[in-house]
Amino acid sequence: MRAKGSSPGTAEYPGTAEYPGTPEYTGTAEVVRDAAAHDAAAHDAAIGEIESALHSLSRSLRQIRLHDFLRAEARVDVDRAGMALLYVLHVNGASLRLTDLAEQLHIDAPAVTRKAQQLERSGLVGRTRDAADGRATRLQLTAAGRQTISRILAARRAWLTGLLSGWPESEQAEFARLLRQFTSDVDRHLGGLDA
Repeated sequence: MRAKGSSPGTAEYPGTAEYPGTPEYTGTAEVVRDAAAHDAAAHDAAIGEIESALHSLSRSLRQIRLHDFLRAEARVDVDRAGMALLYVLHVNGASLRLTDLAEQLHIDAPAVTRKAQQLERSGLVGRTRDAADGRATRLQLTAAGRQTISRILAARRAWLTGLLSGWPESEQAEFARLLRQFTSDVDRHLGGLDA
């Protein structure tokens, strides 16, 4: 029992967590600080791993041999720039102006024009005049172009299916959710930079 006249934190009455400033309370605060420092270090390590993985992934996906592999699997003869243009037209599902294509591909209009001319000579895209502006040209997929992009997408899906074949379906679904969320956050951030 506490003696009359004694005070918290003395040898006669050891401190407890109920009394800030006592030895026991100070030890608890140190534990909390150590835990916070550990969490911060773990967070920094996770960000570092994500950054490293994204760099490696970006480098791998840009490799010519992957493009050549997918092109061989799809049995098509289209370079990467051509595939990108066909994909944008496929996703939009309608004809697009050259300027709109350039904006979506993040390249200048003359480069899009040159690539469109090449794809037109191959019979993969066709061009028409813009009904709203006779000076503007619109591009659209031909039947051969639709078949080509369908084969490319099928080859890419088969490749991804093979890569993830060892993953449980629950992990594939979670990976898809997180990747969608990450991509959305990146797009929103980049959109803010353009504003």
